[in-house]
This record gives sequence, structure tokens and C-alpha cells, in this order.
Amino acid sequence: MNPRWMIFAMSLVWVATSAQDRSDLSREELAAEFPGVDAENVLEAAVPGMYEVAIGSSVAYVSKNGRYILQGDLYDLDENANLTERRRSTARVDMLSQVDPATMIVFSPGGDAVKHTVTIFTDIDCGYCRQFHREIAKVNALGIEVHYLFYPRTGPDTESWYKAEKVWCTEDRNTALTEAKLGGQVPEDSCESNPIESHYELGNLVGVRGTPSIFAANGEQLGGYVAPDELLSLLEAIEP
Repeated sequence: MNPRWMIFAMSLVWVATSAQDRSDLSREELAAEFPGVDAENVLEAAVPGMYEVAIGSSVAYVSKNGRYILQGDLYDLDENANLTERRRSTARVDMLSQVDPATMIVFSPGGDAVKHTVTIFTDIDCGYCRQFHREIAKVNALGIEVHYLFYPRTGPDTESWYKAEKVWCTEDRNTALTEAKLGGQVPEDSCESNPIESHYELGNLVGVRGTPSIFAANGEQLGGYVAPDELLSLLEAIEP
């Protein structure tokens, strides 16, 4: 469970003791009961009598009196649609749009050749991340622009984290990242600031559980390693 959701769920214990004897809560009243939740995070759910509440890309459903919480994916069988994933995707688009492009490492086919854009949380030492990057030229040739964000799976103060910092601090980050991913020399550059921590925290918020994690422009998570041709097919199904 997402740590923030754990706090959220634990706080329900207090609410449930009095929920039986009170009427439905407004969005603002419900938000006030739970740490880290604002009224804007609370929406009417597709299921009557429930609110849909999102923290980052984590989504849960809470009864309007605050007594019950349900975590899991909600499907609309008439539309054959995953409503929870739709909400996650919307949240991801909002969060990823706030990333300063200058903090990304971008591999692009350039100009009018760009047909699709993906954001990928990557780890220099991840085997599947390395496999994907071996095929980056083909990915670009298919018209796909790749925006890399760092997500060292081992966390802060580890070798993978330090490698990410060193790559970021080089003048030619694209070349340094390629060499590091392909098992070459990792530069020894250092600098006063870098975006590794902010990328890592964002990855946790958007639901990264492993690397690579590939996100389409509409916020949909396309999985981990995806071969170039398959990636293009997935993107064209989303953005024909």
C-alpha cells in the first residue's frame, strides 16, 4: 500500500466509530478527515453513495459517511472501461506535465519526425532498461521521442543513485547515459544540484514499481520493457 494511503486508511478507524450516526459528508468535510487529502482530490464516484479519492495516482473509494474504504480497480462493464485506471492516467498527466523539460534526458528523432512521446522512469543498472536503450535508435526511427527520468530502484545513497547523479552532472548527458547503460565508463563529474531525488519521488507518486516504467502522453502506463515495434503499436492504438 502507498504510505500515504496507509495513513489515510488508518485514519478511517477514528471516523468509523461515529459514521453510523451521522449523515453523508460533503467533499470538503471528507477531505478534512484525512491527512494529505484536499477537497479537489475527492470526486463523485460512478457507484452511488461513494466518493472517489486520489492521492497522486493512488485511487480509493470511500463511502459518503466515511465509514467504508475500498481499494481496487472499478470497471464499467457497459463501456468495458477501467474507471480507476482512467483516473490514474489523468492524475499522471497532471503530475508529469509539471516536470521541467530541462531536467529530462531526451532522445528524439527531431522536428516533424516526432509522432509520439513517452516518459520513461529508468535505472542505469536495470537490465531491461539497458535492453530498451540498446534499441533507442530504432525507437527514435519509428518516430517516438523518449523523455528519460531517473528512478534508481535501490533508492538514495546507493551505487545506482550515485551513477545517475554523475551522468546528470556531465555536459553531454545523452552520451554519458548511453555509455553508462551499455556498461561503459561512468563519468566522475559532480555538480551542486540535480533532479534525481525529485524524479524518484515523482516516480513513487505516479505508481512506479519497477524499471523501466513507460508512460504514454495520455498517462497510460504501458508496462516495463517493450520492444520498439510493440511500443509503436501500443502508442498508435492510443493516439492513432
